Amino acid sequence: MAKSLKMIFQTEAGKTATLSLAEPKDGLTKAEVQTAVDEMVAKKAVVIGSAAATGVKEFYVLSSERSELA
Repeated sequence: MAKSLKMIFQTEAGKTATLSLAEPKDGLTKAEVQTAVDEMVAKKAVVIGSAAATGVKEFYVLSSERSELA
């Protein structure tokens, strides 16, 4: 089963942008992700077009499974 960490940021332009990280480590905690995204926003590490991220709307781990058709 494939997993990805989805982080949805608010931007200066009033829009949202999603950053995905494939295969996050097992046991990842909300506190660890919150710390990381807060640092990313503080350092203006996420820029979409010319608009920097101003905050985080939400983040979650998405699991998906691929099934071949018979």
